[in-house]
Amino acid sequence: MKQHAPEILNYLHWDILHDNILPYLDLHTLHQLSFTCSTFNELVDSHLSYAIHIGITNQFRKSLKERHMLQLAQKTGNLRNLDLSDMSDAVSNRVLKSFINSNYELKLLNISKCSKIGPEGFKIDINDSTSKNENSYPLSKLEFLIANWCRNIRPQCLVSMAHAPLRAISLAGTWYTNDEAVSDCATFFKDNLECLNIDKCYKVTDASLNLLVHCSKLRILKITSCWRVNDMSVRRIVDACKELKQVAMDDCRSITKTLMFDLNEKGILLLEAGKGTSEKWDQSENYLKRMFHF
Repeated sequence: MKQHAPEILNYLHWDILHDNILPYLDLHTLHQLSFTCSTFNELVDSHLSYAIHIGITNQFRKSLKERHMLQLAQKTGNLRNLDLSDMSDAVSNRVLKSFINSNYELKLLNISKCSKIGPEGFKIDINDSTSKNENSYPLSKLEFLIANWCRNIRPQCLVSMAHAPLRAISLAGTWYTNDEAVSDCATFFKDNLECLNIDKCYKVTDASLNLLVHCSKLRILKITSCWRVNDMSVRRIVDACKELKQVAMDDCRSITKTLMFDLNEKGILLLEAGKGTSEKWDQSENYLKRMFHF
């Protein structure tokens, strides 16, 4: 194959490869292709610098290390969709920071189950280009944050993203998601927030949940197993957020059946873990894709 690779390129236009072939190859295949010959290596590097999404198979995720991800981050610069989920061994604060500061067009970030990620990973490098152009700034276009089961995600991470136009935030099962974190969501992202998932965030109380009344575009709220939340705060949100269509609140011990009946009467869909819907919410970002069509 290595001997014939240059000959193959005589029959294939670079534009054809860039537009119609390479975007459909996963990272493992691109990696193998880059070792075929120096021409293909140059071609793959060029593709990575323009790619808006890079697919990584589940099997290949398990073999990647931090050094591989750092090398990949340095080669990218135009990513819109970055899925680093289930890569705890490979994705560190250094890796995330490198990706964020290299890809200003990023719209979706999935770091679910990346246990090493903390506030340092969201640190933005300030230089002449970022300080002069507000539209060309790390995280300035981020709309979707999926960080389920990231045990070291803290409120400081949200502060670093305060300038982002976040529409959907999923923090299910994160240890440090407390009233401060929810208050930050309701303050920083109130003009755009459409979906908030704080399932199994046991420290959240009514004190912060009440602030969601300021999120007028809120359409999906998931507070399953938020034991300290009661009827009053949910009623306030329902009354204030006219776009609210779906609520999940199983295992909320202070939520009454009367409230559930009233929400049902208002036409709000109650998502129930017993029927599998809520579990799918926890395990993937598919519910976001259905709601926001990306």
